[in-house]
Amino acid sequence: METQIVLKKVKVVDPGGSFDGKKVDVKIINGMITEIGRNINGDSCFILNKENSYISPGWMDGQAHFRDPGDEIKEGLDRGLFAAAAGGFTDVAILPSTNPPIDNKASVAYLIARGEKTNSPCEAHPLGCVSKNRAGEQLSELIDMADAGAIGFTDDSPINKVGLLHRALEYLGPSGDVVISEAIDSDLNPGAHMHEGVTSTKLGLIGSPAEAETLRIKRDLEILSYAGGRIHIPIVSTASGVNLIRKAKKKGLNITASTTPHHLTFIDHDLSDFDGTLRVNPPLRLKSDRKALQVALENGTLDSVISDHRPENIETHDVEFILSPNGISGIEFVFAAVNTACNNLDLSRLIDSISNATRRVYNIPEVHIEINAPAKITWFDPVKEFNFQNISGGANNPWPNRKLSGTVYGCLNGTKIHIND
Repeated sequence: METQIVLKKVKVVDPGGSFDGKKVDVKIINGMITEIGRNINGDSCFILNKENSYISPGWMDGQAHFRDPGDEIKEGLDRGLFAAAAGGFTDVAILPSTNPPIDNKASVAYLIARGEKTNSPCEAHPLGCVSKNRAGEQLSELIDMADAGAIGFTDDSPINKVGLLHRALEYLGPSGDVVISEAIDSDLNPGAHMHEGVTSTKLGLIGSPAEAETLRIKRDLEILSYAGGRIHIPIVSTASGVNLIRKAKKKGLNITASTTPHHLTFIDHDLSDFDGTLRVNPPLRLKSDRKALQVALENGTLDSVISDHRPENIETHDVEFILSPNGISGIEFVFAAVNTACNNLDLSRLIDSISNATRRVYNIPEVHIEINAPAKITWFDPVKEFNFQNISGGANNPWPNRKLSGTVYGCLNGTKIHIND
């Protein structure tokens, strides 16, 4: 059965696309963009029309955890993909720290096949483990997993052994696949609960210093310079970390980096009431660090923003602060959270940071809104107050109690569509 959709009077935000900045109608037939222009005939079509709405290339999240396989009671792949679609994402990179871990081609194929069976327009793109069983000892089946569809490699924990990171970079160098390295040295104040500073001292909590991040980034940059290949730092949390990334890029090293909506919004002082919802790794830092992250996102030192979505159910979340697990839920809130936190961020830069910039990190072809291109589109309004869409199962969500600007109306990916109520 033929499906025909027309998006009416939408402003296009598509850096690098032919229609960037133009207000147009877009006609889609059977998942392909067939016409872009003014006053397109929408007879017998499903009309999508909101005053002052925008469209962009479909958004891609660079790192999320849906607790599948092994801990589906907290979310599950199906629910996670629908939550991602509610947040405007047509693609999401899935973390491999599951039970069992995604460390072989069969487990990669499992996630892809499961994702394809859902009706969500959000596609699952598995990340594979760097090491077998995430043990940090032996390399996993990197090339086999890449051939099966893995788009990058991470243990979702720091790669502590220099030799392991070195071998991974050399092994993946010819293919251009990226190694994702967490920038935190947990040997500095092991068991830390938050950032080390005045607030941690007042609260009597173990703090992780900024040096835990910078020491690891410096090490990774030295290995990258020696071995070649590509490294991505998934979460930069400090001003000093930003400075190291900027200098490394200036030298021509093949490194990319991102941060999260919560690191762009909150600071260590927000933990003063022992809110376990804000316990994350790396921890929330100082006000000056937050400002440095916002500026780095504006000027491109930080390539992208990731949700780092990690849902917890009420049983694991509703505990004492020092027992609460690291991680924030809220993949549905990414756009509104960043749009609200970063007042000086150009809309085109924001959209790129949650769409094609992420694809560039993973060597995935960019998506643009063009005639005869597949319809992979996010529909939104950057000004309207956020329309609360909490589809995720995560109880550890700090966003519903905050007033946020920017709402997502839905997204399209081929013939699959999700429209928020």
